[in-house]
Amino acid sequence: MARSTCVKCGNHFFEVIETEPNDSQYKMYFVQCSKCGGVVGATDYYNVPIMLIKLGKKLGVDLLV
Repeated sequence: MARSTCVKCGNHFFEVIETEPNDSQYKMYFVQCSKCGGVVGATDYYNVPIMLIKLGKKLGVDLLV
């Protein structure tokens, strides 16, 4: 089985941090190397699918069909 490796330092351990990039109105989550901080991925702060499901429930629409 392949093991995820940081391309910068070769470390195998990662963490998720919350950040607000400069000149941004929105927070994001960065997946980064726990040793050197090299970012390997980013995702939205808000979980959009969950937000849509909750909104659908309030509107009486079942989005999980």
